[in-house]
Amino acid sequence: MARISSQLRRAPTRYRPISRIATGGMAEVWRAEAQFEDGSSHQVAIKRVLPQIGDQAFQAMFQDEARLGMLLRHRNIVRVYDARTIGETFIMVMELVDGDSLKGLVNRAHARQAKFPLAAALHITRELAHALAYVHTAIDGEGQHLGIIHRDVSPHNILLGRDGAVKLTDFGLADAEVHDYERDPGQVGGKLGYLAPEVIKRTGSDHRIDLFAAGIVLWEMLAGRRLFRGETDADTVRLLARCVVPDIRKVNPQVPAGVAAILDELLAPFPDARFGSGHALADALDVQIEAIDREVGSRDVSLLVGLHLAQVRREKPREERPFAMAELLEQELAQFAEAANGGPAGGAAPLDPADFDFGIHSGVRPRPEPDEG
Repeated sequence: MARISSQLRRAPTRYRPISRIATGGMAEVWRAEAQFEDGSSHQVAIKRVLPQIGDQAFQAMFQDEARLGMLLRHRNIVRVYDARTIGETFIMVMELVDGDSLKGLVNRAHARQAKFPLAAALHITRELAHALAYVHTAIDGEGQHLGIIHRDVSPHNILLGRDGAVKLTDFGLADAEVHDYERDPGQVGGKLGYLAPEVIKRTGSDHRIDLFAAGIVLWEMLAGRRLFRGETDADTVRLLARCVVPDIRKVNPQVPAGVAAILDELLAPFPDARFGSGHALADALDVQIEAIDREVGSRDVSLLVGLHLAQVRREKPREERPFAMAELLEQELAQFAEAANGGPAGGAAPLDPADFDFGIHSGVRPRPEPDEG
């Protein structure tokens, strides 16, 4: 199997769209295949701003996300390989995580009134802690601290692979020193149910808001329901501001006391009472995972994702590839590949994957696979 680094040192000769993964009001994500001169290929995700979107602020934030993504290289973070402007469309080429978001698995569990397996929940949170530890301490090529706060940690932005990979994605709302677009300091970003009390109260915040959000994610996996969710958005805001967290052991008596203590610290109303770093959180989770009488790791996630995707296939037919959109995207990607072979465009930094941190990765294919559309 060809390594990603050896394939992506050179620009692909062609991108072939395969199937649409997701679409929203501003952008869409496609599964695509990067094809190289020697006949090898690598499946990637293509994130594309919809051409009709004229919101300059959104486009600037999208480009900031791409620029930041190309600086981050960690096995628990979705890699951005390249990005550039093609005509009036901005395209970002990303690592493909072949699986689903944690949101997809959590929603299905909640619908069945089921709780996550303890081992899988702890492992996912530990991998998220490693991602946040890296992000919060990341430096640039000159050794300068990048000052990154993700600001949107939630099940939506945690991707789980068939191979057991756990990866944080979507840095579109992140704070970072490398951003060109100046964000409104009064703007509250992130998904409402995952905001820390200090964000709601606007009393000042730092990287510990990401750790608070990680605590919500873990609590919800173990509880089998949402933590902060009112009947209206205003009700949810009041719940977040009060930050009253039910004892997880009363909701799920099978949760060990040590895990409950971790949640108490993660979800403390005041930042100074929380874990100070992702490293500290990962260390605390290691202790609880070691207490489980078997090896815990990526296999727990792989089995869970495999079961989930099998159920999804049985219940929902796959969307047919939208032909007209695929043809348009194929034309844009042809221009993208041509520009890549001629050098970086659209302000994107040139790709240099020589120092990849691999670990578990998703989406690698040794040869082209059949069209999934």
